[in-house]
Amino acid sequence: MSHYGNYAELLKDGDKYGCNCIDGQCSNCGECCTETLPLTKGELLRLKQYAAKHKLKEHRQAPFWDWHSVDLTCPFRNQQTKKCEAYQARPYICRTFICSKTKEDAHRDRDLIAENRQYYSLRWEVFGNDEVLTSPIGPMLSTERKRK
Repeated sequence: MSHYGNYAELLKDGDKYGCNCIDGQCSNCGECCTETLPLTKGELLRLKQYAAKHKLKEHRQAPFWDWHSVDLTCPFRNQQTKKCEAYQARPYICRTFICSKTKEDAHRDRDLIAENRQYYSLRWEVFGNDEVLTSPIGPMLSTERKRK
């Protein structure tokens, strides 16, 4: 199920944490594939270079009929193939996360990752789409790309 909607409607952290794994292995459901990620500047640069080299296009999942909705899904996630098109360049959080972790382990990992990373909008930084920057969460995000 793709995530899209209004930031005000998102669940508070910890309200819901589920496992979509099959026999302890990732099912490729895409529930964890998100638009805003904690990244180092090196990870961000690697993603940008990979996307440019491979001429990747932004994937969109949100319905365009609702002007209040913001697409929160990862722009590299291809819903048809259920694959990450930037898999070879994916950041640490994407390489290490699996939803079969306990909620406590996931929060501990999140806190460790956030210690030396900043949150970036992949749509903005890689594809120049500023929809997340203009949403309520926008002021909390770091930006490397210059705004117009």
